[in-house]
Amino acid sequence: MKNTIKKFMALALAALICCPMAACGDPDDENGANEKIDPHRTQLYVYNFYGGYGSDWLSAAKLRYEELHKDDIYEDGKKGIQIYINNQKTAIMGLSGQIFDNRDEVYFTEYAYYYTLKNEGVLGDISEAVTKPLEEYGESRSIKDKMSRDQQAYYGVGEGDEAKYYAVPHYAGYSGLIYNIDLFEEEGYYFAKTPSDNTREGRFIDKFNTVRSAGPDGELGTSDDGLPATYEEFFVLCDFIADNGQTPIIWNGANYKDYLNNLTQALIADYEGLDQMMLNYTLNGTATSLSKISGGNLVADEAPTAVKETDAWQLARQAGKYYGLSFLEKLVTTDGYHNKLAFNGGYSHMNAQEDFLYAGYDGKTKPAAMLCDGCWWEMEAKDTFTAMEASKGEKFSKYERNFGFMPLPKATAEKAAENVSKEKKNTLYDEIYSICFMKANVADWKKPLALDFIRFVNSDESLREFTSVTNTVKALDYTMSKEEKEKLTPFGKSLMELKEKSDVVYPYSTNAVYANNQAFFGTHESFRSTVSTNYQWPAEALHENGITAAQYFAGMETYYRNNWASLLK
Repeated sequence: MKNTIKKFMALALAALICCPMAACGDPDDENGANEKIDPHRTQLYVYNFYGGYGSDWLSAAKLRYEELHKDDIYEDGKKGIQIYINNQKTAIMGLSGQIFDNRDEVYFTEYAYYYTLKNEGVLGDISEAVTKPLEEYGESRSIKDKMSRDQQAYYGVGEGDEAKYYAVPHYAGYSGLIYNIDLFEEEGYYFAKTPSDNTREGRFIDKFNTVRSAGPDGELGTSDDGLPATYEEFFVLCDFIADNGQTPIIWNGANYKDYLNNLTQALIADYEGLDQMMLNYTLNGTATSLSKISGGNLVADEAPTAVKETDAWQLARQAGKYYGLSFLEKLVTTDGYHNKLAFNGGYSHMNAQEDFLYAGYDGKTKPAAMLCDGCWWEMEAKDTFTAMEASKGEKFSKYERNFGFMPLPKATAEKAAENVSKEKKNTLYDEIYSICFMKANVADWKKPLALDFIRFVNSDESLREFTSVTNTVKALDYTMSKEEKEKLTPFGKSLMELKEKSDVVYPYSTNAVYANNQAFFGTHESFRSTVSTNYQWPAEALHENGITAAQYFAGMETYYRNNWASLLK
């Protein structure tokens, strides 16, 4: 069995090296900055994973840093700093054996298993940069202070004030549903506070019944008014959209298994909430939602269950996992809910984004209401936005078109009602494992420069600039002024608002079982199920193999119970 686990981990690593990442894209220049080395300045070589978040944010930081330090001297005969950017598409786990020999010194990347890299000796000690207040930027907080409790525990190797830091969080990667606000407004795709009749159409607003429902947060007068509060409402909405001759949801067929995994995991996290979801990584605590299938129905355990790392396989029975799979089952098995190319291997994420933006405007495709993608989608689709603006006018720019990051509906009416009383109305899941680090073998004389740059890009000004440029968010605590938020795209504003209203799950911990088997706990490894045979991708099993959500859910308990002991050796 141990060999089986090792095989699965090897496959997971291979997927990180070879397959498209969640935040993937096509760089204009694979070799990066396309600039010449300036012999009169000192170079700091910076590796940037060039995916959905692009490099515009780093180019902006580069220019500010170079100007700020134009008179600094690190080498005889040279004055000033040149930040030399190397944009590449290779996941860092595929580079770990080469990092020592690469000239890049500071890295910004994703899908990086921190403890694996630490144990390989790849990461340099950046504790001083992380723990010292950023006073040079007028701040009283340190980078450490901008981390959550869970992030501090994870990145701080050791105990208390003696903990050492070898990386810091980089950008945040949330998957979910992007909705076309313009289309929702035009077609009235919002639930009414008071249905006008018992028909499906009667549940939605119209010109006579304009007051929207309270939405997922249960509060009238907020931005989610009229959006589906429950899974039942969500699929009523999909039916309404389909009956109107439009496409409810678009997603890419080439990587549908990954993208729908991400969506399902987001639904699970939102159901379970921060503390219960974190049990999947801390492997210690009291599980309150464990359930089983009995008579074809989900039946909750009579009492909470204390779990510890030796029996944490029981977390496969969390109710949120069943509900997430049930949502996915209906989504992938109902033809009218998704685009025709949703399972076509030649249909890429870029194709899906382009179709989502052009839908209803190209004279060929019907309007599409939602896109299943990550929060980075708008940056990834920038060329499409540019092309549409050039051909159709300014109203098609990303600053004029209205898209929002949809707060996820709750599994049941009871869960929706429970959510109303919470301070944080949603739980987001950061799937992307994105980090910034300095490699271990940077020359001693250059380490102060590398550390200084890491501090610079994590100052509040730089964090706000990152969001202003990308319309996405960093995985740290910072705020933006009202004026700064107003300059974001409608989608960027929506994302910032949702983050501020949400708890965030960072799916990692310092538990030794987790740290020694980190690949096993990744988003795409956490859906293993045994139903006569072993499955990894629920969307594929549900759509292609006729497996039901209940079968898949029960099979997850079987798989993790049978394989758990191998993780403990």
